[in-house]
Amino acid sequence: MTDYTVAVLEDAIQLLGLLETSSDGLTLAELTQSSGLVKNKVFRLLFTLEKNHLVERDEAGRYRLGLRFLAFGQHIHDQSSLLKASDPALDWLVAETHETIFLGVVSGTDALCIAVRESPRSIRLFAQVGRRVPMYFGGIPKVLLAFMPDAERESLLAGAASPERETLTQRLAQICVDGYAVVVDELDTGAHSIAAPIHDYRGRVIAALSIAGPSHRFSDECVARYIPLALEAADQISASLGFKTRQPYTNGIVK
Repeated sequence: MTDYTVAVLEDAIQLLGLLETSSDGLTLAELTQSSGLVKNKVFRLLFTLEKNHLVERDEAGRYRLGLRFLAFGQHIHDQSSLLKASDPALDWLVAETHETIFLGVVSGTDALCIAVRESPRSIRLFAQVGRRVPMYFGGIPKVLLAFMPDAERESLLAGAASPERETLTQRLAQICVDGYAVVVDELDTGAHSIAAPIHDYRGRVIAALSIAGPSHRFSDECVARYIPLALEAADQISASLGFKTRQPYTNGIVK
């Protein structure tokens, strides 16, 4: 098979990936060491990226992602049917619960947060668009994993130890039966998460949303009230994407 990739572009993407994972920025030396590229090449790539506002450099010589990515992000937001469809439901859900609302999708082997509505309360969970979390932990990851087609789910579970895998498989099966997940003390200690699946027009689960907050605010009565709210918000988004009915799942798809 012919390889049509452009090597220099892949090198630039590698540098951007390193900057994406660094909250404090990286120096030329650190980027050179982490990337394994020649220093002169790294400098030229950074110079080009900086010229095009894809990276920026501070007075200490540390590089960070540039402001142009904000424009890219806004453009994606405007064009994305999922994000557009989600906006009213997420706004409604945070108004109803006063807790933090997350929207997530599968990205590689992780769950990726693509939208957040922060709780208006002073004590709330850490919320950040772009946060990646393992598929094994948390409400949204577990829902995404539970409703994933069999082959994809088995591939992700292949690395888990046998006892853990068996327990997780049973938990995922129960989520499919219930149609939602209630998770405690997984991604964040002392936190509750109630997550529900979002379907596209084909019936496939393409995203999940969650109501999340400190456990001391999630009494049994609150959890009982939040579950149907999460399902209703998820159904609103699914309907906006063309999904018609909620029926039993087969291999990650509603039949």
